[in-house]
Amino acid sequence: MKARVLVVDDEAEVCELLGKVLARAGYDVVTAATGEAGLAALDQSVDCLVVDKLLPYLGGLEVMAEARRRRPGLPVVLVTAHPEPFSLGDERPDAVLAKPFKNLAAVEEAVKAALEARPPGALSELKERVAAVVAEISPLRRKRE
Repeated sequence: MKARVLVVDDEAEVCELLGKVLARAGYDVVTAATGEAGLAALDQSVDCLVVDKLLPYLGGLEVMAEARRRRPGLPVVLVTAHPEPFSLGDERPDAVLAKPFKNLAAVEEAVKAALEARPPGALSELKERVAAVVAEISPLRRKRE
């Protein structure tokens, strides 16, 4: 089962580049150009959020906070052109990716690190929930009832 990564960046070129790099690395990628569209895409059951810090209207830090409110423990990679230390409050990304990208391998490494930082058992818990839903809606179960 491929991990699904949501990339949120208002620069179309960056969104496309990150999408291609992550798809080539074996991830299923969903992209969004705004923070609002990114939060709407969370309904697509994503495993990792890659979000630009500076987005118009709803910024990357706000997207990260809301995404984690909705999906506690969601791995987040924060993309920023200003990687110097900055205050994030209580929310911390699992990885920070500096723009411009020094190399494309750094993109893959940041997502991999964020996914590996996920709490132990999170993937198995997700698999169990999916199995329960599938079992509930399967035609064999309906026939038995």
